[in-house]
Amino acid sequence: MPELPPLLPRIHHGGPTSKAFTGLDFSVNANLHGPNPALLRALRDADHAHYPDPTYRTVRERLATWYGVSPSEVALAVGASDLLHRIARAFLPSGSTLLSVHAPFGELGRAAALQRAKVRVTTPEAVLNEIQPGVSLVYIGHPHNPTGHRHSEQELEALAAACQSVGALLIVDEAYAPFLPASGIPHSASLIRLLSPGKAHGLVGARPAYALAAPEILARLDNLAPAWHVPAGTAAVLAALPEAGDFLAETLPRVREDAGALAVALRSLGPVEHYGTPYLTLEVGNAAAVVAGLLKLGVKVRDCASYGLPDRIRISTRRPQENARLIQALKAVLEDTYG
Repeated sequence: MPELPPLLPRIHHGGPTSKAFTGLDFSVNANLHGPNPALLRALRDADHAHYPDPTYRTVRERLATWYGVSPSEVALAVGASDLLHRIARAFLPSGSTLLSVHAPFGELGRAAALQRAKVRVTTPEAVLNEIQPGVSLVYIGHPHNPTGHRHSEQELEALAAACQSVGALLIVDEAYAPFLPASGIPHSASLIRLLSPGKAHGLVGARPAYALAAPEILARLDNLAPAWHVPAGTAAVLAALPEAGDFLAETLPRVREDAGALAVALRSLGPVEHYGTPYLTLEVGNAAAVVAGLLKLGVKVRDCASYGLPDRIRISTRRPQENARLIQALKAVLEDTYG
């Protein structure tokens, strides 16, 4: 048997694990007012008895009409992770570089490692100068998780142009964009928009995701997908998205209000970074110790060490009364940890 590459460990994410947890979970960035009833109906009413159309033509047409593009500019997936792994396989050759503004989403970093590619982390201020030959992919969160940083439309245009000049592709990950006021995204042959609306609609278990990009880019991503790669229920959720906006209009202002109030309350405990997203970061010193202490009290938050921020925890808002319990637990853990 030929020598095989080493197995890579799975990336740690927030949310559920194999161990049962019955406390308060502040580690998942999803809309707690979900699931969106309209999307839940679409999921339940889907035809689960038959194979879906392997081309998903109707779903792609509906999304294409919604965005004013052609169906060939829409690719479907089960979760953004699926798309990121396919993007890496298609466009990140061994030895090339993935350039990420802030630390990349863990699954993309793992996909790069599986490709034996290099990962270089940069800043919003330096990224333009670092897009040079040898860089194959540039990744930005729009907004980034967990910092909340978001680029302007003009900055995105400059990044896309720089990528095009060296033959790179710009990945704009919009997983959390629905939580913020809309911002323009330029249309560019070198740009891939990545959308995973399950978070905003409170339906992350269905794993709906899709990409918008030039047809020649998406043809390569589709070529890497197995037949019937999107289950009928997830496809039905994606098809129902254009008519599912009322839920967002009703619930997302409440999410923003609760997250803003939580950010204000936490500032008495340490430096807070928050830009309107449902999540924020709090500087606590030894984040791993604080996370462990909170877990003993039945409260789960996210350690930001994997994002290159070992002194910070990420907290996603819950309802006000639950946020108050978090603050009480945090005060106790910080007092116990630092005296």
